[in-house]
Amino acid sequence: MLPNPETWSAPDGTPVTIRPIRAADFALEREFVDKLSSETGYQRLMSTRHLSADEIRHFTDIDYEREMALIATVAADGHERQIGVARYVREKDAPVQAEFAIVLADEWQGRGLGAKLLSSLLAVARREGVQRIVGIALSTNGGMLALARRLGFRLAPDPSSATITTLTLDFT
Repeated sequence: MLPNPETWSAPDGTPVTIRPIRAADFALEREFVDKLSSETGYQRLMSTRHLSADEIRHFTDIDYEREMALIATVAADGHERQIGVARYVREKDAPVQAEFAIVLADEWQGRGLGAKLLSSLLAVARREGVQRIVGIALSTNGGMLALARRLGFRLAPDPSSATITTLTLDFT
């Protein structure tokens, strides 16, 4: 069952809608990823490449049985604008474990949206039977590492790469 949209008020009072992504959100997602700074894009994708139309379609037209993506949107000039996304994908061989990722528009970083969006995603994952959620972040991504610590994740250096930190949260 898909979670209902919710409204969160940013510290400055801006209403933010948090809802599941839909296939019809292709243009929203495309605009969102195209407007990320090169630094934010690199921290999320760990490369400077631009996403193809097929990758955007893969991110918006999802299988809700195996994955979930929640987007954060605001009203801007009479239109909906995406300002963040958090997602998880269950492991095929171990459906009680999922991999997660989150990215926020540059101007929304450090404003509490990451904690709200990731907390909402974790609540959905827990409700859907995920017992462990794992992600990776660049070891230099201080904002993500601090957020993970605040939400109770264990952080560990990746043994195969000095530049990667593994983030793990067990629900059980």
